[in-house]
Amino acid sequence: MKLKKAILFGLALAVTAGSVVTLSACGKTNEEVSAQDFYAMAALSSVNYLQEQDGVVATTDARQKRALAQGDSRPQSVSQQDVQSLASYMGMFQDMLASDTNKYFTFSDVTQDDQYYQTYNLKMTFTIPTNDGRQDLVMYYKEVRTDTHQEIDDDEVELEVNTTLEGVLVDGENAYDIVGKREYEKEGRETEVAYEFTTYSKQNHSDYVKIEHEKDSEEIEYQYTIYQNGKMTSETQVEFENERGKKSLELEFNANQTQLKYEITQKSQNVYQVRLKNVANKDEVKEVFTIEVTDQGYKFQYANGYSEMV
Repeated sequence: MKLKKAILFGLALAVTAGSVVTLSACGKTNEEVSAQDFYAMAALSSVNYLQEQDGVVATTDARQKRALAQGDSRPQSVSQQDVQSLASYMGMFQDMLASDTNKYFTFSDVTQDDQYYQTYNLKMTFTIPTNDGRQDLVMYYKEVRTDTHQEIDDDEVELEVNTTLEGVLVDGENAYDIVGKREYEKEGRETEVAYEFTTYSKQNHSDYVKIEHEKDSEEIEYQYTIYQNGKMTSETQVEFENERGKKSLELEFNANQTQLKYEITQKSQNVYQVRLKNVANKDEVKEVFTIEVTDQGYKFQYANGYSEMV
């Protein structure tokens, strides 16, 4: 299970980290290939979140109750919501700081062998190594161009292209509905692109994850919004930095009228340092601790000596 999750997380980070994932998409423009990279990242990270969320919360609650009964506890500045949120988001982003993922999925057209998905024309197949061998996930989808506008102004070409996407991600007997859209603008040498991708829970369509991504010539931004029973429960802004080989993620998290910022820096292959900041108080550092990825889960180690597995 851990091996499978590590590969999923690596795929999730490939686009954020600026890595170009090579697809078998002959004849595609660079922007179209970039869009396919984003769709792959968004589909897998959101499905992984939906699969993990319930188990993370239940396990964390049980372990915290046992710790409190023994007279130990985490620092007061770190709430149960902080731990649950970090565990869930680690489930999206772990190992995306350094991962070679291009061999794990391919892009192709839907064929007659895909008898249940003939309404779609495009297909991504993800082959994920697991402790028991391998697992195949397949995303069937179609992308339709809804609007195209092009004109020449002062000898510069201005181009606008809008598309919509719909499909299904199949994980064994489970299927998740997906929808998305893409807005592309190019003016001379400057380009701007915005993506939106939403994945719906197979059990409850009112539980879903929406991922938005914007980039231009200078900035790359992601926003993850989590909905439960149709209501937004959390919103996270994601920024990735790679300065002189030092890679880190910054997650600005908004939930229950609380605005926090997590700075996650990879210290070794399986250990991450977390700086928890209070955005409302000039990014005051509330706590510094580590998260270690183990075969049993995530080990939170705090400065006061207390640790817990999630």
